[in-house]
Amino acid sequence: MRGEEMGATQWLVTLTFRVTVSGVRSKDDSVAAGLDQLKLGLCSGEDIPVEASVRRITNLVEEEPIFGVRW
Repeated sequence: MRGEEMGATQWLVTLTFRVTVSGVRSKDDSVAAGLDQLKLGLCSGEDIPVEASVRRITNLVEEEPIFGVRW
């Protein structure tokens, strides 16, 4: 059974990873290059700066839009 089916508390966790890219011309290209750099860093065990914010979900309907790239 999944946690929400058992009445468990749900949390929205937002992770912000910071990477620096260069040699790109557009915002879209910078996002793609940043994701590539993040994936490579995670796979190689590199220490990547990250910030996390967490809040309890009180309404099970999506409370806010989540922007960005979904993996």
